[in-house]
Amino acid sequence: MTHRHRPADRRAHETIAIEHENQRYKIGLGRELVCGERKRLGPIVEVFLNAQQVNSSVDVLASDGAILMSLLLQYGCPPDVIRHAMKRNPDGSPASPLGRAATYLTETDKGD
Repeated sequence: MTHRHRPADRRAHETIAIEHENQRYKIGLGRELVCGERKRLGPIVEVFLNAQQVNSSVDVLASDGAILMSLLLQYGCPPDVIRHAMKRNPDGSPASPLGRAATYLTETDKGD
């Protein structure tokens, strides 16, 4: 069994607001801080996703999906693999807010 990489207690956090199918969501990204000659942002190690209407069915599903995505990242699953596994619309766009988050993660991760 692969071991989980537990994120550090202190890490960088970024929040992004998105809209998907006329619903508003907030994506939170937790990144490790890499120390060295200068501190820099490391890999994404956790994801939070919340709908605007707190504790609604949509919010609960989004949050639970983000927890599972975080665990996948912490167990070493590459963001590209997660993104590829998500459902897509016929035009290739993400079919869910979690798919939008996964797409954002892969686009963000490529710059590191």
